[in-house]
Amino acid sequence: MIKNIIIGLSLLFVSCIDVIIDEEFYESIHINNSGWFEFYQNTAGNDLNVNQNYTFQLWFSGTQTADLEAPCIFDLNDNDLNVSIYRNANISNQLTIYLDNQLSSEINIENADFNNEDNFYLLSVIIDNDNLIIYLNENQIFQENITLSLNPQFIVGADKENNAISNLWYGYIDEIRIWNQSLSQEVIEFHNQYKYKVSSSYDDEYLDSLIGVWGFRLNVEGETASNIFQDDNETDNYTILYTYGSLTNELSTKGR
Repeated sequence: MIKNIIIGLSLLFVSCIDVIIDEEFYESIHINNSGWFEFYQNTAGNDLNVNQNYTFQLWFSGTQTADLEAPCIFDLNDNDLNVSIYRNANISNQLTIYLDNQLSSEINIENADFNNEDNFYLLSVIIDNDNLIIYLNENQIFQENITLSLNPQFIVGADKENNAISNLWYGYIDEIRIWNQSLSQEVIEFHNQYKYKVSSSYDDEYLDSLIGVWGFRLNVEGETASNIFQDDNETDNYTILYTYGSLTNELSTKGR
């Protein structure tokens, strides 16, 4: 049985709520067309610093929606590059990829069902020199030559243009990871196979490039819930969960 707790947060103000005592761990955040994540170097709102080559990873699920707008799971904005990844609202296994606000690809994913909230997927977006590479689970689904993005701003769960938010996601956000290098296909395959591991060994060199991981795995007994989440490794990197209008988001025990 799913146990949820509402995070009632406004767009402009940061607030906390008391959390009902519960011995279980929360595993994800339910954003049902109600919220999105942005990323900062610190709580002062400075842009997150990444290298020229980097990897953004996200465990997520979708839910059924009658909305005519295509929900956006990931949005990357930069002066030189814009990448947006949507699901087709009418086709339960299709992702659409837009580059610089132009449709670049419509991809039907075999055995995927973004209407099923129990199906979690690993999305990996990689900038490798002048290449944009996208994986879903262990399968590469997209590659394109791009103009390198040097100062990216990441959004999960919506797209953003001229500070206007739209196309909010329906589903669950389980875990987010940001790496300061382009991960290899072998590492992506490992992450998909071992869903709760970031490396096969403490000696793996690429571990040093993990600059942000947000698992939302909270033991809420005696704590409070906030919309500001520090990197689980306690660096000075944060993600902020914004709430659209008067809607609410929820912590949930549902996860991958």
